[in-house]
Amino acid sequence: MAETIDINKANAEELQRALQVSEECARMILDKREQLGGFTSWEQLKQVAGVDDALIESLSDAGMKVLVGRTPPRPKKVA
Repeated sequence: MAETIDINKANAEELQRALQVSEECARMILDKREQLGGFTSWEQLKQVAGVDDALIESLSDAGMKVLVGRTPPRPKKVA
């Protein structure tokens, strides 16, 4: 069974593992997610450098399921 992640809740490590992207790409995805207040489409995810149609297609071919929709981001930890 394919792993399912919520792109709007996953942390950097989960993104790296599930999307098979570098640490830098995972960080850029998190930055874009915060900027947008959450991803609502694959098109928004493809605005991140390193995420393109080929990556999205390879995930689909591998049976990867990624939930895309407006989900409130995780609350930030207050020091």
